[in-house]
Amino acid sequence: MGREPTGKVLYRDIAEQIETAIMRGEWASGQKLPPLAELAARFAVSKAVVREACSLLMGAGLLEIRHGDGIYVQQLSLDTVLRPLQAALLLGQSDLRALLEVGLWMERGIAVAAAKRRTEADCANLVQALIHMDSGRGNIAVVLEGERMFHVALADASANVMASNLLRVLYHPMSSVMSLLTADTQLEELIMTVHRALYDSIVRMDGEAASRQIEMYRVALQDRVYEARKMTAWNPDAS
Repeated sequence: MGREPTGKVLYRDIAEQIETAIMRGEWASGQKLPPLAELAARFAVSKAVVREACSLLMGAGLLEIRHGDGIYVQQLSLDTVLRPLQAALLLGQSDLRALLEVGLWMERGIAVAAAKRRTEADCANLVQALIHMDSGRGNIAVVLEGERMFHVALADASANVMASNLLRVLYHPMSSVMSLLTADTQLEELIMTVHRALYDSIVRMDGEAASRQIEMYRVALQDRVYEARKMTAWNPDAS
């Protein structure tokens, strides 16, 4: 049984442990990982945490899912080895305004594609994220995790693997940005309201409405982040 992670989001800690095991050769390129239940027992966390960790590693290019079979280690290249999870964290050193703009530009396109290509399974995943958000009312950390789950599911619904992977990477520094807003008493309601409307647009396959809602949400977050930044000594360029 692995140690219970502390001091950070659980799924990231588990992702780092799995990555370390891969890099030291415990699971070789092309090898199938143990079932989620076995990994959960090993790391002493829930299967949901392991699932999120594996999702993160898929975005980093270290794992791949073979539907109906299981999760496998990707064929590792020099490029893969030189850009593990730490490469995603380097984005956190980018300029704050540039980071928020990239998120807006990318997600508007993702929303349009998701509205056009979504499946019933994609809609079900979005519902699960909404349920996660709603279950966390009063606990902003849980709501923000549901928000992340929603946007990952939205990217997957776009049926564009590169966009899905890029969004997963982008959410590392975005999580640091969002941590600025945990004292915002109106943030929870903003997240719930916008994401319900966004879900409805995706279900209706209305890409234009989905794009507008993404823009409204990201611009509102930008305004809140800049205001919060004035109130703190937080410096994203030094993170």
